[in-house]
Amino acid sequence: MKKVLSGLLIVVFSAGFIGCGSGGEEEITCDNLPFGKIKQECIDKSAPKADRWDAENDPTLFGVELDTVLIDLPQQADVAEPSWPSDYWATYLDSVNKRWQTQDIYSPVEKYDLAFNDWTPPADFNTMLPFNACAQEFDQEYYDSLGPAAKYWSNNKGNKAKRDNWNGTYEECEESIETWWGLCHAWVPAAILESEPQKAVTYNGVTFEVSDMKALLLMAYNRSSTRFLGKRCNLKNDEIERDEYGRIVDSQSECRDTNPGSLHLILANLIGRDKRAFAEDRTTAYQVWNQPVIGYEVKRMEEKTEEEATRLLDPDCDPCEYIWNTDAEKFYDVETHVYYVTESSPSTQPMLPNLSTYTRTDRYNYTLELDGSGNIIGGEWLSATGDGYPSRFGPDSQMNHPDFLWLPLRAGYPTNRYASLEKIRMLVRMSREDNPPVEGDAKVFTSDQVVSIPDNDSAGSFSTIEVTEDIDITTLKVTVNITHTYIGDLTLTLRRGTEEYELQKNAGGSTDNINKTFEVNGVNGSIRGTWELVVSDNASRDTGTIDSWELIVIGGSSSSASTVSFSSNSGVAIPDNDTDGVISSITASGSGAIKALKVTVDIEHTWISDLRVTLLHGTGKAVLHNREGDSNDDIKKTFSVDDFNTADFGGEWELLITDQAGQDVGTLNSWSIEITK
Repeated sequence: MKKVLSGLLIVVFSAGFIGCGSGGEEEITCDNLPFGKIKQECIDKSAPKADRWDAENDPTLFGVELDTVLIDLPQQADVAEPSWPSDYWATYLDSVNKRWQTQDIYSPVEKYDLAFNDWTPPADFNTMLPFNACAQEFDQEYYDSLGPAAKYWSNNKGNKAKRDNWNGTYEECEESIETWWGLCHAWVPAAILESEPQKAVTYNGVTFEVSDMKALLLMAYNRSSTRFLGKRCNLKNDEIERDEYGRIVDSQSECRDTNPGSLHLILANLIGRDKRAFAEDRTTAYQVWNQPVIGYEVKRMEEKTEEEATRLLDPDCDPCEYIWNTDAEKFYDVETHVYYVTESSPSTQPMLPNLSTYTRTDRYNYTLELDGSGNIIGGEWLSATGDGYPSRFGPDSQMNHPDFLWLPLRAGYPTNRYASLEKIRMLVRMSREDNPPVEGDAKVFTSDQVVSIPDNDSAGSFSTIEVTEDIDITTLKVTVNITHTYIGDLTLTLRRGTEEYELQKNAGGSTDNINKTFEVNGVNGSIRGTWELVVSDNASRDTGTIDSWELIVIGGSSSSASTVSFSSNSGVAIPDNDTDGVISSITASGSGAIKALKVTVDIEHTWISDLRVTLLHGTGKAVLHNREGDSNDDIKKTFSVDDFNTADFGGEWELLITDQAGQDVGTLNSWSIEITK
């Protein structure tokens, strides 16, 4: 929009600009931009990107609102929707290309090629012998004859390193892949965010067992989008050094993570308040074993004096001064049991009915450090000893504690260009229906062409997908994989002829890279045509490329999920230049874990880059709009939100709107949430 200066003498104390007029219009530029206003092209990005965190172990890195007062935190809880056990598909066994039933039954990814990639095995394929072990014969022709998805996965994520070393020494072959390598980092987010398959499904003449579908989900989640807390310890146990208190030394602080105060807050807020699972690497040292955390219980919590807390780490202290966190004023000795899901063998049956068989417990003992108001501000791991004060025997948590924690959000960047998550989800949906109707295929059209994005060029660049098939569009999704620093520079538009659909505009601030799936609303008719992903860079300095993108057309309506909607139509004025803002609330009746969430807002406001719009529920939050849009008017938009996936939807939802600059005003007319559970 343009600012109209009329009738009055207006003095603007910004950029040396003083103006007056009588009915004329003054075009706002970077030279006369009013104080507090944002236009993308005016942002000075020569300064450091200060909105990034430096503290790797801060619990706010999970992106949730945290209750921090210890006495207010729940001491026991389980998640709303447990995570399913699965094999971790060891790399040395060729990952998801392992024939897990018998040698005569194809692997999960071989089945995918048969059903979806028009792969026809050669006549003698079943007589070819895959690699089994070092020093044993195998047929290279087997790998040369694989379908595209299986060949890509076996060569890039499977046991090719062992095959390549087969002609070397036995030791070289054995040591090329460690036996603990696998897909546990993909199993955990898939098990948290996706429904467990229930029974075998036959599609295009190919039968997918329960663990076939699980394996394919893991393949799709190999590079999931997450929030991360802590640092990975790359040292083996015998390489870890400790000080006189048993604490890991400062120079190896990456192995001291996760701080027990951070763990306690994440347990209490994610599981205790939101009933939401998260992931942990439960082993301190070199090996990484990722597990879904599904519950916890505080077994003991005793307040200690400073002297008593000091003696827990230094039994011989004199004087007993707590030197490890000088801001701490209160102390608690805590023992907590953490419940997690362990791996299972592949099976033709679902595992959730027998979840107790695969649930394990870790016992942790630690000191919580509190400030004068009772807020948790840190902690120290404690070791099993009878020398402390008072004498105690418990778990050796200084040696054994989680290395890092992480919160899965979505599948993220696809790592097998010949496989589609939407097709895999279709199989899972069919497996969960008693009598599944005939469901249309999920057609995927892909461009792997790498296209440079010109810097500070509103015309941008585009990548093209030519679709020659006539398929009626029921649901259309677009997955984009873009490498770019400071993605707030970018506008993404999907275009076909005269049709244009804006996917994202100047959102994300200084975050790097966009690996995201957008659902495109309002597209009807056939998918046929020339589709273009147009990416324009609206500010200088940061650059990048379009790496790949997909059009996903989904037919049919079979689904085990149900949808509920809630709305507020009460108009609310947005206070001008007020960082406290205004909150509108919706109460969602019922309960259930969130599988998908859409938020629709109708906001009238001039110069929408004044606004920040945040969705709040429980301890979670998601920023929907963060001062993007420059001087445009109004936000009338539906947002797909992943930040609350697996949380319970019941209770109060809040929409917080803050206006960060003066002069422009507006109103929240209405908003609504649509929840798939």
